[in-house]
Amino acid sequence: MSYQVIARKWRPQSFEDVAGQEPITRTLRNAIEHERLHHAYLFSGARGVGKTTTARLLAKALNCHKSDRPTPTPCAIDDPTACASCKEIAEGRSMDVLEIDAASNTQVEKVRDSIIETVSFAPARDRYKVFIIDEVHMLSTSSFNALLKTLEEPPPRVVFIMATTERHKLPETILSRVQQFEFRTIATAKIAERLRQIADEEKVDVSDEALREIARAGEGSMRDAQSAFDQVISFSGSHISVEDVETSLGLASTEMLTRVMAAIGEQRPAEILTVVNDLVMRGHDLRNFCRDLLGHIRDLLVAKVYGGKGEQADSATLDRRMHQQQIENFSESDLVRFFHSLTETENNLRRAAHPRYQLEVGLVKLIEMGRVVPLKDLVERLSALEQSIRSGDFKGQNETPQSSGGAQSSGGGPGPGPGTARARGSSALGTDASVMRPTREATPFEGVGANELSTPPAAVLTPTPAPAAAMTTSLTATATAPALDSDSGEPDNRGPLTTIAKAASVRSDIDEIKAVLETRNRMLVLTALDKAESTRIEDQELYVEFAPRDKHMRDSLAKPENVKQLREAAREVFGHDIGIRIVIKDKKNADGPPTREEELRVKNHRLREIADQDPKTQQILRNLRAEIVDVRSLD
Repeated sequence: MSYQVIARKWRPQSFEDVAGQEPITRTLRNAIEHERLHHAYLFSGARGVGKTTTARLLAKALNCHKSDRPTPTPCAIDDPTACASCKEIAEGRSMDVLEIDAASNTQVEKVRDSIIETVSFAPARDRYKVFIIDEVHMLSTSSFNALLKTLEEPPPRVVFIMATTERHKLPETILSRVQQFEFRTIATAKIAERLRQIADEEKVDVSDEALREIARAGEGSMRDAQSAFDQVISFSGSHISVEDVETSLGLASTEMLTRVMAAIGEQRPAEILTVVNDLVMRGHDLRNFCRDLLGHIRDLLVAKVYGGKGEQADSATLDRRMHQQQIENFSESDLVRFFHSLTETENNLRRAAHPRYQLEVGLVKLIEMGRVVPLKDLVERLSALEQSIRSGDFKGQNETPQSSGGAQSSGGGPGPGPGTARARGSSALGTDASVMRPTREATPFEGVGANELSTPPAAVLTPTPAPAAAMTTSLTATATAPALDSDSGEPDNRGPLTTIAKAASVRSDIDEIKAVLETRNRMLVLTALDKAESTRIEDQELYVEFAPRDKHMRDSLAKPENVKQLREAAREVFGHDIGIRIVIKDKKNADGPPTREEELRVKNHRLREIADQDPKTQQILRNLRAEIVDVRSLD
C-alpha cells in the first residue's frame, strides 16, 4: 500500500476535528440541525486553514444516509459502518458532489459544461447535488456573469460551496448572493496540540519545544504545519529534536530570537554579531531569520498590549512566561520602532549583494534606536524648565557648589571673585566698575550652572564713545595707577601699553572664535554673539552679556546645542576647555540716552514680538522646524 502523507491521512472527519474554526463549524452544525440551509456558501481565508475540508464535511452532512435528514455528525471514513455516500465524498468520487478547480476551468464554456448544463438534473442518489468550486476567484468575468443567474435561483436540492483565498477579487454581485464565512489562521498552540495527537498516534518521539517550532513554521496553516512535520520525520526518523527541526526546515530557533532581543535590551552589539555569525555558519537563510524576528517582535508587542492574556497572545512563538521576561526591557513605542526598522532591513535583504552585512548593521541599528529619549519625556522636561523660568526658582536645577573664591565655572576652572573682577575692570579701562544685581531672566542650560546665570560677574564693562581728551586722561590715569595682574592679583608695573595689548589680545581671541564658528557654518551662534552687548574673556571664561531687550538672543545662545558649539570653537582657539557664562545686563546699570543702534534694537524687538504672535508665521516655523533669528523692518 502506498504511503499517505500526514495532511491527507489526518484530514478532519467531523466538524469537531476542524481546529481553530469553532464559530464557523458551530454555525453550520446549527443550520443543518434546524434545517436552515442556504443554497450558496463562500468560504474565504488563508491557505491550509480548513476551507475545502469544511466544504466536504458539509457535503457529507447533507447527504449522509445514516439519517433520513441532514445530520451534523456524518460518517467517519475509518468507520466500518460508514455509508456509501460519505465514503465516496471523502474519496472524491461521488456522482452528486462535484469538485471543480476554478483555476483550471476559467473559461465560460467550461463553466457552462460543468455547472450550468448539469445543475437542472436531479441528484442521482443523494439528497443534494453539491458543487464545490475551489479558488473561485480565478473565474473570468464572463464566467461569473454566466453563473450569476444560476447562483441566484438554483433548482431545488442544489447547493453551491465556493472557496477562495482572495475574497476581494470576487464581484459584489456574487458576494451579495452567498453566505460568507471567513476562516481565520490557526493559533500556534492549537496547531501544536493537533501535532501532538498525530505524533502520539504515529509513535513519533518528539518534544513539545520541537512541535512548537514545527507549528511556528506553519504560520497559522494546519496543512503547512503537517507537511513540515512530515518533512522532519523524513529527515530524522521517529526521534525528533529541536536541532533536527531547525536543520531540516531552516528555521532560527527561539533561542536565537531570545538572544537577539536580550542583546538589544542590554545594548550588547557584540552578541548580535555573534548570533549572525552562528546563523551564517549553520547555513540559515538570513531573510527568513529576519522574518522570524519580525514575528517575534510582533508577539512581544501583543504580549505587552494584552499583558500576556487573551487569544492574541496564544499565537505567539514563546510561552507567556518567556514573553514577560523579554518585554520588561522594552516599551510599546520601542517595539514599534524596532518593527519598522527591521521591516526596512528585510526589504533591503531582498536585493543586497552582502546579506550578512545588511543584517548586522540593521540589528545593531536597533540597539542605537533603544537609546532614543521618548518625545513625551522631552516635553515634560521642557515644561518643567519653562515653569522654573516663570517662577524664577532654580533650586535643584544644575546647582553648583560655591567656593570661597567665587562661583565654579562650567569649564571646570574657578570663576572670578567679585574683587578680582572689579580690579581687572579698573585696570583695563581706568574707569569705575559698577556692581550688577542678580537677574531673574537668566535660564539654566546644559553645561552652565544656575548660579552662574542668575549671578553675573561683579564688573560690567560697557564701552562708550569718548573724545580724544578723555581718552588721554584715561591713559594717563592708568599710567600713574599701576594695574593689577589678572593671574596673581599683584600690581602690574608694566604700564599702559601692556594693558592695551591685553585688551587687543582679548578682542583677537573673540574674533578667532567667531571665525571658527563661521568656518563651521554655525551662523545662528555667530549672529547671537554679534548681538551681544559685551563679549570678553575673563579668567579662562567666555563672558557674553546681552541687553534686556535682546533676551530672545540670549535664550537662543543658551540652548545646549549652541553652548556645545560655542565651547568647541573656544577649545579650538585656546587648545583647552574654558567656561561659558551668558547673562542679561542689569537694567538699572543701563544709563544715558539710547543710541541710534539701541533704538533700532528696540524697534526690532517689537517686530519680533509681533512675529511671535502671528499665527501664519508660527505655522511656517513649525512646518520648517525653524526659529526666528532676527526681525528687521523693510522701511
